Amino acid sequence: MGGLPWRARQCARLREELAPPAPRSSGHPRAHVPRRSVHGACGQDPALVAPAGRYRRIVSRSEAHVPGRDARPPALPVPVPEEVLVPFRRDRGRVLLLGHVHPDADVLGTLLALGLALEDRGWTATLGGPHPAPAVLSFLPGVTRYRTLTALDGRFDVAVLTDCPDPARTEGLIDLAKASASTVVNIDHHPDNRRYGHVNWVEPVAAATGELVYALLRELGIPITPGIATNLFTAIHTDTGSFRYSNVTPATFRIAAELVAAGADPALVSNALYERRDAGALRALGDVLRRVELSDDGRLAWLVLPEGSVEERFVEAEDLVNYPRSIGSVRVACLIRERGGQVKISLRGKGDVDVSRIAHRFGGGGHPNAAGCSVAGSLGKVTADVLAVAATAIREAAEESRTR
Repeated sequence: MGGLPWRARQCARLREELAPPAPRSSGHPRAHVPRRSVHGACGQDPALVAPAGRYRRIVSRSEAHVPGRDARPPALPVPVPEEVLVPFRRDRGRVLLLGHVHPDADVLGTLLALGLALEDRGWTATLGGPHPAPAVLSFLPGVTRYRTLTALDGRFDVAVLTDCPDPARTEGLIDLAKASASTVVNIDHHPDNRRYGHVNWVEPVAAATGELVYALLRELGIPITPGIATNLFTAIHTDTGSFRYSNVTPATFRIAAELVAAGADPALVSNALYERRDAGALRALGDVLRRVELSDDGRLAWLVLPEGSVEERFVEAEDLVNYPRSIGSVRVACLIRERGGQVKISLRGKGDVDVSRIAHRFGGGGHPNAAGCSVAGSLGKVTADVLAVAATAIREAAEESRTR
């Protein structure tokens, strides 16, 4: 009883605490915020927070949090480099927002947020990548604008890639982008990023690329509308394992709080991501989890899915690796599955084991606690090779820990 008014009061208090002070004269133009009113950002109908199939502009100062360049604590321990800001300081232009294979929430959320923000400034945005957006992310504002690309139409002032450490993950689209765009901007938080852009902003300190894009929009003075906030909150939420992983920092929570104050709805995001399975998917998940295997010492767990397995059609395969990871004794969990003539490996780690080193052995990469790779070869041989390297990594990490 009284839940909605309480939430409205809490959101109003958050807005008041997080609102920037009155702008000082700095030579930077103020972001334009039109002045007709809509429902408040907090406690509103979820359809207004995450409209499907179109971008929504929030048009009241009370609803569009305008990040300022003021005395508030920085969103990240490092500032946004000037060379990253320069391509976006113009009032209008054509931007290509390019994703990677099998796009996840961090890449989609950041590209869609940039599309919303730049179109509010008068830009024309083209969004897409080699593969379509997955159904589980169909709730993201503007996601219907994201399409499968095989060619590019015309020239672009800027091409932006986010959360893409290896240009090979664009399946050749990076070459088209470089040929058609004056500037290619690469924004990422993966430490093994190959710095393939004309401008490269790689910050492993960020828990998600969503944090970097938030900082960029803040420095540009672009209003954070509920649509932008929902996309960025989802990016951060997923890449931190719902704020459970060790990559979470105080900045992560500060940014998440500002995004909620700007209109992101955590309940809407969690429901869309985790509570929409049908009965068939749940039964398939049970069948899959019966296949989880453990090493004798319980520190290595793995799950093997042959290509065409019925279960893979009903279960979000990337999420499967988190189930064996949740076993208390496990230090490394592996999901190994055949896909299109390749063997795709997803790795998750806990404790001192850096799974990105395992992925590097097979031409992949990632983060210390989450990494992956794709390997050519038979499922049986690749599985044996990966498990051998993972077991060695666990043993070496334990030995290093004992000698400290």
